[in-house]
Amino acid sequence: MGQPSHGGRLDGRRRGLIGWAQRRSAPGQETAAGMEAPDHWDISVESEYSRFRAYGQQLIEIHIGLRDMLADLREGFVPDAELGAHCLAFCAAVTRHHTGEDVQVFPLLAARHPDLRAFLAELERDHQIIAGLLTRAGAVGEQLSGEHTAARAARLQRELDGIAAVLETHFIGEEKRLVAVLDALDPSEGLTGLTA
Repeated sequence: MGQPSHGGRLDGRRRGLIGWAQRRSAPGQETAAGMEAPDHWDISVESEYSRFRAYGQQLIEIHIGLRDMLADLREGFVPDAELGAHCLAFCAAVTRHHTGEDVQVFPLLAARHPDLRAFLAELERDHQIIAGLLTRAGAVGEQLSGEHTAARAARLQRELDGIAAVLETHFIGEEKRLVAVLDALDPSEGLTGLTA
């Protein structure tokens, strides 16, 4: 499961992939855990303004980034020696993203859109299921960080396949129901819970 000879997607963002799992915030601004931008993104003043102007689009971009991280793990773009560390970084990024949604985003939406409360509760239940899947994958990732074996790598792939199926369904549902609602929020809300 080594890196493809053509370099794969990973080369363009190798520096920031593991750093993605680390907390990021703009100076003077508190960022909710799980809602930060990946370190490898080029954040300019214009993109920061756009980020706060379009929360729904930010959610889509975060989901794309998480899908890309997962695809890199599943498709062999991560070198064997780094597979465990990248798996742990991915698990941490998804966990922070979902924690930020549960703690900051969903309560705000539930207060303003009572009609979404049942759906938001379903998303929170999804987060709990996904957390269990991430815990199992993270345990295998830790084992791979210690000693890489073909059996452990195969087990990790099975865990990642399960995560991919559940996460994709979750992301699609979330995007369909919440993007327009999030885009309608006033940027002065200071909603910082939408990063990965």
